Amino acid sequence: MELRKLYLKGRKSFEKNGFEYPGIETKAILAKSLNVDPLEIYAHPERRVDTERTEAFEELLRRRLAGEPLAYVTGRREFYSRFFAVTPDVLVPRPETETLAELAIETAEQMKNPRILDLGTGSGCLAVTVFLETCGCEVFASDVSTAALRVAEENARTHGARVRFVNSDLLGCFAKFSFDMIISNPPYVSEAEYAELSSQIRRHEPRAALLGGEDGLEYIRKIAAAAGRALREGGFLLLEIGAGQARNVESIVSENGFSDIRFQTDIGGVKRVVKATWKK
Repeated sequence: MELRKLYLKGRKSFEKNGFEYPGIETKAILAKSLNVDPLEIYAHPERRVDTERTEAFEELLRRRLAGEPLAYVTGRREFYSRFFAVTPDVLVPRPETETLAELAIETAEQMKNPRILDLGTGSGCLAVTVFLETCGCEVFASDVSTAALRVAEENARTHGARVRFVNSDLLGCFAKFSFDMIISNPPYVSEAEYAELSSQIRRHEPRAALLGGEDGLEYIRKIAAAAGRALREGGFLLLEIGAGQARNVESIVSENGFSDIRFQTDIGGVKRVVKATWKK
């Protein structure tokens, strides 16, 4: 079958099923199933596709139409202008988290050879990005999931990032370390919010990486309570938070000894990241 016919088949299928961006969806799974650059699809639409590749495309199309996230279907997601491998063992990186990455990079650039810890690293997109964008930094990344760490390690190798990965539940392994900055995108979805998430997210993305307890603040409380033991005086804690959580988060970090508490908004105007300074 010609490449153009496969493209049209996919596009029509997505249009029929109400997908918002049928052309982008089709291009992504074609590029994955044929193992070609997406530009190839437009440059050589007359190209013949063999039976094996056609069947691979149809299988990916079936999975996507059934509601599996595109990132899991293609096995990758763009974050901060780089592509990261993703599997159902990790959350799909989201644009909102680039707000945390940008603030972490900006903060690290003001320090000399900072030591940074990424808690709950998942795919490793934050740790890898901060390492690559910050000169002279030392980056550690932890996760309680060994499966997630394998994905993160693969991404670090792919991008040439020298990140030290540790299997740890939050700060359990880091009590004697002195970090200049701790960053984290912790689970912060409340139970009520989780019930309202799309079935695509609830069926496919790891529940433990999303759900932050009844009010969504369980892990933020745990991190704020423990972070001071692993930060040097004057070090920074940066956390991604949910919409509407800023006031409660400000109280939590303040009660645990942090000061100079500030919030960074994301592209949608939501207070998405809290930055606080540790004072003994």
